[in-house]
Amino acid sequence: MTTIALSLLSGFGFGAAAILARIGMQGMSPLPSTLVSVIVSFFPTVILALIFALSDFNDLPAVAFAWFFLLGIVNFLLGRTSSYQAIGRIGASRTAAIQGTAAVFASIFAISITGERPHFVVLLGTLTVVTGLTAALGPSIREGMTNHKVALIGYGMALVAAASYGGTNVIAKELTQEYGSPLMVSSFALFFGIIILSPITGLKTVREVRASRGNPRFAISAGLSGLAAATGVICLYYALQRADVTVVAPIVSTNPIVTLILAQIFISRMEDLTKWLFLGVGITVAGVIVVSLGSTL
Repeated sequence: MTTIALSLLSGFGFGAAAILARIGMQGMSPLPSTLVSVIVSFFPTVILALIFALSDFNDLPAVAFAWFFLLGIVNFLLGRTSSYQAIGRIGASRTAAIQGTAAVFASIFAISITGERPHFVVLLGTLTVVTGLTAALGPSIREGMTNHKVALIGYGMALVAAASYGGTNVIAKELTQEYGSPLMVSSFALFFGIIILSPITGLKTVREVRASRGNPRFAISAGLSGLAAATGVICLYYALQRADVTVVAPIVSTNPIVTLILAQIFISRMEDLTKWLFLGVGITVAGVIVVSLGSTL
């Protein structure tokens, strides 16, 4: 039950982060929003790591830092940057819907690279979750593709983010098992994420944050998206430390449902509730239950 609770909380964190990022991007561009979110994610994470996992920082081998750097590239340069670029082009709910396929990528990587052998029921639940997300948000995606052909770039970026997050799950699981606390692993990943992103968009970020001082709510929203994402990352890594990727990833991938619900509450002008949404939510919840049951077999 702890693994399921952590996975659901992770999904909530990622879902909330997408909405807050969408609000922030009304006044900031995607790349600076990404860097702000990563910086804000880093500070509470490293403070928690120094308090609760200081011993795990000792005696790390040099090769560990190479793996942390790789995790920073996959998770933040490829994953979060692509995700925020997609949100800026096609919106939070459509981006989240496509990123729900991260569960499929994660399962493929885990089975082919690390040799996980999930129970058939877990794979059936994963397929059910993806089917539910497709039913819930498919009409919205089709409408976006019909009305905005240039948004195809956004859908492509969302798919890159999904594949990156799928790969992140596999790398993070291996690192937490090899080197210790998920807090320590996520701290180093975020640190290298900042190092990687700063040369790309650091100056632009400083300019946009300074320009927003008269109306700081957009920069604040980008920062809050980082706090929500930090919650998602930490809970995800703890869940991966306790269970297989093929169990955790489908449950975390319910975050598009959280995104759409929060969108109705905070940015309802941008989204519509439809019968497909309710049908998709029902199917997705059923899929999570199936995955949860399969994890016990």
